[in-house]
Amino acid sequence: MGRLYDAIQSVESIIQAKGLNPSETRGMIGMKAGFFLVIIRPDTEDDPEKLASLKRAAEDVLGVRVPF
Repeated sequence: MGRLYDAIQSVESIIQAKGLNPSETRGMIGMKAGFFLVIIRPDTEDDPEKLASLKRAAEDVLGVRVPF
């Protein structure tokens, strides 16, 4: 457990580094990924489909490769 949560933390770091609006950017990523990012906690069970969906959505919205 924890890979999905760690991935979201990586996305948060990229959002901050790029100076993007956190709420708007998380919302756009969540809409593309198909789930709300805020519901993922450190003890959330990992889901390979959600992780793959998050990666695609984050890369699309952020315009960079994400490290997960």
